[in-house]
Amino acid sequence: MMFATSRRSFTRNTPQLSEAVIHEALDGHVWRLEDGRAARQATSCVVMPEPGDRVLLVSMADDSRYVLHILSRQDRRGATLNVPGAERLSIRQENIDVASQTIALRAVDSVELTAVQGPLSLNARNIFASATESLVHTACTYVGQVEQFLLHARQLLRLHGEQTLVTARQDAKIDAERISLG
Repeated sequence: MMFATSRRSFTRNTPQLSEAVIHEALDGHVWRLEDGRAARQATSCVVMPEPGDRVLLVSMADDSRYVLHILSRQDRRGATLNVPGAERLSIRQENIDVASQTIALRAVDSVELTAVQGPLSLNARNIFASATESLVHTACTYVGQVEQFLLHARQLLRLHGEQTLVTARQDAKIDAERISLG
């Protein structure tokens, strides 16, 4: 008799797993299910649920519910990674490889790419860089090889070096209202 009572008590307090379908998003990582109940997104469920998703749900003894996992999604166009309750998401792995048709990296404040001990390589058919205030390059050695190099400065263009060489295979032309040498 003692064993049966103890067993019933254990079953009543055991979390119950079930499946459900997300109906709509509420505030603060809370989701309304198709049956009208509400469930909070579990911290370990890093893919944000969307309406129509079939999810694995756990119901706790205190009547709280958590979406543990997304089982299937009707619209396979996208997924959003989001960790409820976390202000920062960090990926720590010895090697990471991201492969995609396109990648967009956006930040409201700042973006930093750092390769402390190795090279940082940018390879593309076209590279466009723009800055509304300043663009600063600092290097011990700077080597550039181009077929054509066009540079336009609206006010001041200054080239300065301990030694400066300007060579041309055919023509070198300096055109100005006034030319000062020396």
